[in-house]
Amino acid sequence: MIVNQITDRQKEQLLRVTPSSDWTMEYRPCQVTLKNGDIIANVYIQEEESYLNTWGVMPDADSGKKYVLIEDVTEIKESSHRLQPDLANKIYKAGESGMGYCLYKLILDNGQTIDVCTGNAVDFVPLPIGLTTKNIKDVLPHQASRKNFVNGPEYYWCLFKGDIPKTYKDNKDGETTATNSTLPKAGRSWWQKLFGSE
Repeated sequence: MIVNQITDRQKEQLLRVTPSSDWTMEYRPCQVTLKNGDIIANVYIQEEESYLNTWGVMPDADSGKKYVLIEDVTEIKESSHRLQPDLANKIYKAGESGMGYCLYKLILDNGQTIDVCTGNAVDFVPLPIGLTTKNIKDVLPHQASRKNFVNGPEYYWCLFKGDIPKTYKDNKDGETTATNSTLPKAGRSWWQKLFGSE
């Protein structure tokens, strides 16, 4: 795939998205609008070199990844489906639960808990209809069931060329142990777990 330069307007919009971070790079979980009018709620927009240093292969060469092109993006804003950055960073700092995956328990403000399994990009979370990430009170890394979990939702990558400041001025770096790999295949789909269907 050919990766194109980010525009000044896109860069300005991207920098409004507060990043989360592991020890290899920052993640900016975005919602994007495309030229054709489609809106994609779960998109990581990432500089090409830093992406390759962490993930090792371009999205179009990895059957497990979906992607959109930066030149097709007309608007960028923070995704409403993202974990609060401090909660995402808590998971990143805890590192992998096993080779290539992270398990964590979501604690909701209604008392419900949800056991989640994702790959090593953890910002997008599955939630029941009617709830938002604002309803998440806390996360407990490594505390989810290894047999009865829900998978993280589908997301896309969008790569660009161009310099982006490493962090917001108020974003503090922290030590993490997360690395890159793929999601285990076990577990029911998230809507089956949440709504009791098989």
